[in-house]
Amino acid sequence: MPASHCPTGVPLYFFYGLTFIFLGLAIAVKDMSGSKLRLADSLPSLAIFGFSHGLHEWLECYLLLGYGNASLLLPIHYLKLLTLVVSFLFLNHFAICLLRSQPKIRWQWLRVLIPLLLVFPGMHLFLSWENLDLQTIRQADILARLTIGNLGGILAAFALIRHGRVVEILSRSAALHFHWAGIGFALYALLAGVIPSHAMIPFLAIQVEIFRSLTAALITYFLVKAMNVFNIETRKTLEQQILHLAQAEKLAAVGKLAAGIAHEINNPLTNISLNVELLKKDLQDGAKPEAGLEKRFAAIERNIGRASRIAGELLHFSRQKEDTLVPIDLNEIVSGSLTLLGSKRQNYRIETRLLPLPPVMAVAVKIEEVLLNVLLNAMDASPLGGLITVSTRCQGLEILVVGNWGRS
Repeated sequence: MPASHCPTGVPLYFFYGLTFIFLGLAIAVKDMSGSKLRLADSLPSLAIFGFSHGLHEWLECYLLLGYGNASLLLPIHYLKLLTLVVSFLFLNHFAICLLRSQPKIRWQWLRVLIPLLLVFPGMHLFLSWENLDLQTIRQADILARLTIGNLGGILAAFALIRHGRVVEILSRSAALHFHWAGIGFALYALLAGVIPSHAMIPFLAIQVEIFRSLTAALITYFLVKAMNVFNIETRKTLEQQILHLAQAEKLAAVGKLAAGIAHEINNPLTNISLNVELLKKDLQDGAKPEAGLEKRFAAIERNIGRASRIAGELLHFSRQKEDTLVPIDLNEIVSGSLTLLGSKRQNYRIETRLLPLPPVMAVAVKIEEVLLNVLLNAMDASPLGGLITVSTRCQGLEILVVGNWGRS
């Protein structure tokens, strides 16, 4: 390396390597346990790429400092080449792992192509082994970049962009970050795989390593932002579990009420059956159809309405709905909750003091669920014949539903 590169080269390569080391650390400390995204299985390879590529750049930084014994110069260059090859191999492995999860992607041919491309720098070193010098290692470095380095950057770009479409259902912002990270890898494939190291960008007179460093920083930034998709996945999973748990608790409450509700529905059905039998008996005895007919039909309709109302309350309570806020009457919710208690309330003295209330914006089934659980808990905590009082009132801008429980 010419001495003119030393003053600016050391901090440049230090920052360059630090960027990739930070990428590896960001992946290593990310909790991806329990994730169903295939990205979680692929990212460890990208972390190794970050660590090994960062080490490669720091070895270059060490060489620029000019410290150490001259006899170690060749081994350090050889180690630098080795870390470069290892980093590119893991970059390819990351891309292949991610592509395997993509539908309609034929990735099997890469198993043959990557070892085939690796032959070029390997054969170059093998044929020059007896006269191995810095120039030979630099040529092998260029061949490695042109082959597996260029391929790894392109594959990683393609895999990340395709994966962005997969995670779009979870988060559009995460999908966008994956797209930009993919574009960054495509640009890095050009800067690190095609343009030789220490070259000057035409028309700009800027060293290519500066653009490589900026591209590496952008890749790291967008990938770290994109990995928030794991947090989003975890949050959505927890939300689903909470919904399932709430539904399970609701069904458990229905189970506790089942006997009482069955009794409440059985009573009107028994009355309906009795009135039908009486009607049949009257007709068989030759009684006039008009005699008591209207009264019996009214009784049948009344009991059908009662059974239908109880069944409707139960169906409304047990059904899982979206949490949509609508204007509701809290007094109706209280009455519906008491209806669902069925015959269980016959063992207690339940008094209601329901004052006129304005409509409130709420989720009716959620309020009913809370009230029902409170009433059931009150029954469990009270002796048979105990007094349970439910009252509602409007106090300023607050509407209160108050339950007082005590012994008789």
